[in-house]
Amino acid sequence: MAGIKNLIFDLGNVLYDIDFKIMNDAFTSIGIENIEQHFTLNKSNPLFLDLEMGFVNESEFCDGFRVLGNLPLSNEQIIFAWNALLVGFRKTSIAWVHANQDRFNIFLYSNTNQIHYDHFIPEFENEVADYPFETLFKKPYYSHEMGMRKPDPSSFTYILEQQGLLASETLFIDDNEPNIIAAAGVGIKVLHLKEGMYLENEIEAYL
Repeated sequence: MAGIKNLIFDLGNVLYDIDFKIMNDAFTSIGIENIEQHFTLNKSNPLFLDLEMGFVNESEFCDGFRVLGNLPLSNEQIIFAWNALLVGFRKTSIAWVHANQDRFNIFLYSNTNQIHYDHFIPEFENEVADYPFETLFKKPYYSHEMGMRKPDPSSFTYILEQQGLLASETLFIDDNEPNIIAAAGVGIKVLHLKEGMYLENEIEAYL
């Protein structure tokens, strides 16, 4: 696949491990037995979608979650369980990105939210490297700042147009099939990073 000049990386399970079972267990520990009815990788209650698109803040999310769960949980309990999804950075994958910054125009596009952002940004400098996480990219794109999220095709065209990128020269790497399908639908080349795959082992075949 010659001619790739631009790389757009997803975050979760591409550069950063996430685990829904750990999160589900954390919510169970605070009395929420059925969080998977409200939030999974591809199906979410509107409260979680609003959080990921920046339409509600942390306080409003916690208020909404107390209504959703019908339990008098504290903000701290909710945020503890919500952040349990976040396992940690893939250091060897980060190293690949860092080593190839001059070889490609590198971007990040993540469906995330301010609560998770406030966790993983300091975590990077505390546990991974002595430089800021966002300096790995020409520009990071976060759903909660964009007001749109994957797999909305218009979110991909927005990034292409804002950065002046050609879809045919751009490779998008994501672990979630609907996002891969959406990116391919607007002409972007794609690498579907499935469970057990690591970008540093797979990506050269696509470049």
